[in-house]
Amino acid sequence: MSWMPATGSAAAEIAGAAGNAAMAWTPFQDPFEQAFSVEVPQGWKVRGGLFRMGFSDERPMVDLVSPDGRTNVRLGDVSIPTYTVPNAYHQREGEPYDLGAQAQLTVARYRTGPEFAVLYSHVRFYQDCRNAAGDAGGLGFTVPDYIPSEGPAPTASAGAIAYHCGSGASERIAFAYAKTSQAGGIWSVMTMGSFLSPPDQVAVARAVLLHCAQTFKLNPAWIEKQKQMDADALQYQRARQQRRRDDLGQQVRQFESQMQAMRNQVASFEKRQQAQADQVTGLTQALRGVTPTIDPFTGEAKEVWTGPSSNYWENGRGDVVNSVNAPQGNWIHMPVTGP
Repeated sequence: MSWMPATGSAAAEIAGAAGNAAMAWTPFQDPFEQAFSVEVPQGWKVRGGLFRMGFSDERPMVDLVSPDGRTNVRLGDVSIPTYTVPNAYHQREGEPYDLGAQAQLTVARYRTGPEFAVLYSHVRFYQDCRNAAGDAGGLGFTVPDYIPSEGPAPTASAGAIAYHCGSGASERIAFAYAKTSQAGGIWSVMTMGSFLSPPDQVAVARAVLLHCAQTFKLNPAWIEKQKQMDADALQYQRARQQRRRDDLGQQVRQFESQMQAMRNQVASFEKRQQAQADQVTGLTQALRGVTPTIDPFTGEAKEVWTGPSSNYWENGRGDVVNSVNAPQGNWIHMPVTGP
């Protein structure tokens, strides 16, 4: 994947929201490769950076938590890979498509921006926003492209989803925006932004997300370095396909070791944030159209086809029914363990 610096002036909505929030901003730089910088609110907890999964598989994410811990804003997401559509050799959605040191893809049919926003929101907010109801008031909000595509503009689709959940002190508004694009058999999420916030902090959450997207800047030196890595990736893949791995050279083997260290770092990041780890699994299950449950007769984990109702029932013979109420007979409820 190649990168180009973001261009364009700030939208009036961004300037107005940031001004209304009356915030002070401070720069945050990618701690791993110094690939980008972004302005974040002073006093907020910041996590993230550029997570590299391969020569051409780099995933930026900035995750922010307000000082009182009630608002979470996220730009990008390390759990979202690049996708490749199913083909004769890789037919199952959710299946990994391993390109070695070049990239880690996932097999999935193309999802439009609105479709992906819904799938993502179910996984992103599952733990914190149950029994959610649609909130149409948040759907007029869009996130600007912080990483424009290089070359001819690909076919793209954008959409958002907003939920209202909880009550009283636990009341929250959840929002997710996604813009997807497809070129040939490869598709990706170009722009991703989301937040979870109490109703009285929604304006602040929107302002923070917008400001981060607008001030996200790639380092020109890193862009040139990435172009060389993309070229190296093609050479690597040709050699890999010809089973001449020893011909790749010591430099590439060192890179593979460094890349594995980064993957381990991502795994450690996910371990510290269990919700993030659950999100990786949940996104794959959502793409496959399955829901994780517990078989009440064996106590073992069991995936079932996702239905319109939130309840699943099994009769002990392997039959599963998705309905609000239990069917007549010996049907036992199957606890759902994820989104």
